Amino acid sequence: MTFLSSPFSLEAVDLLEAVGVGAYKIPSGEVSNLPLLERVAATGKSTLLSSGMSDWAELDAAVAILKRGGSLTILQCTSAYPCPPERVGLNVLGEMRARYGLPVGFSDHTNGPAAALAAAALGAVAVFSRLAAGLREVWAMNAHPVDKNDLAPYRDMKAIFEKSIVTARAMAAGAVLTSADLAFKKPGDGIPAARYAEIVGRKLRRAAPADHKLAWDDLA
Repeated sequence: MTFLSSPFSLEAVDLLEAVGVGAYKIPSGEVSNLPLLERVAATGKSTLLSSGMSDWAELDAAVAILKRGGSLTILQCTSAYPCPPERVGLNVLGEMRARYGLPVGFSDHTNGPAAALAAAALGAVAVFSRLAAGLREVWAMNAHPVDKNDLAPYRDMKAIFEKSIVTARAMAAGAVLTSADLAFKKPGDGIPAARYAEIVGRKLRRAAPADHKLAWDDLA
């Protein structure tokens, strides 16, 4: 079996490399953490990208970075526990395959086997009798396409699980921020980690302690 793990920080990637991780899984809350994705891609290891809380624009940015590394598989996922049939989004599997030309998979949060079976064998017309009950759930999934750009169900979760930009150390007023001065921590209610490139090179209007969650009015 291949040893894989989900890192939640740059330091975690370094640790996993040190202990010989074989592959990476990017969890839904880290899709917009572009500095983390760049670090993972630089390892050249195979990666599974979970798409649970992300719209197409966020996935496009993540895929563009991770394709620089090893092989990439994108997982359709709905960040609900458990996930009802109406939100599984089987339609997204085909949309992902067409959009990215990459292998696609399914990260399952439902209570039964129907979603995984449907994802593995879309279009099957014959099943064993013991799977018949699952067909009702499959029909419900196909009857409710999921819009990947509709982030309304994830608004609160994104604020909790995604990362904001904070200071990595105490900084003096007027200091010019470099990438080494930035860290990325939960919750995601500050400047998103995905916008880190807009922060590098900006000056601090006022002194800031370590772990200060940066706001746009902190910057000159």
